[in-house]
Amino acid sequence: MTQAIRNLIRSVSAAALIAGSVFFAQPAQAATSYESDGCTSSGNKYCFALYYNSRGSTTNSGQGSCYISNRSIPDHYGYSPNGATLVRLVFHYGMLPGGTCRDGSGDGTPLKNNAASMANAECGVYNRVYYNSGYQSISQAIYGSCGGYGGLAENLVPELKNNNASHKRE
Repeated sequence: MTQAIRNLIRSVSAAALIAGSVFFAQPAQAATSYESDGCTSSGNKYCFALYYNSRGSTTNSGQGSCYISNRSIPDHYGYSPNGATLVRLVFHYGMLPGGTCRDGSGDGTPLKNNAASMANAECGVYNRVYYNSGYQSISQAIYGSCGGYGGLAENLVPELKNNNASHKRE
């Protein structure tokens, strides 16, 4: 075997090893964090809340864990603020003043397609829940009560109950 053939075999073998390592390389994994409080209001007094459970039949208040916000959310799955981190939106309990959002049922459950009711304590703002991400398809709106959650929750209509993918402040 000539020296030229040996060099060619070595070059082809090296290229195959490099290609194989590139082919089998694992993709970089993004860090995941969880957000249940997207509200900037002091003490979460003036926020929009989505509840894991339907409202209480006697109290008309939101039940179970909740997700709170005072901004539009185009996808209830979550978002990536920098391409390296994934922020998943989830329900959590104990974040609101008063007697709502106190029960731990639904704690840690993803927000997307799991909300059953809502309450709006923002002043003079409608919040509208949509069936699809990107504020698309059927929707339901609730007007703000300016600081009150208790007794003002509304169940999501059957088409949106556990089928919620975005919400928008209007």
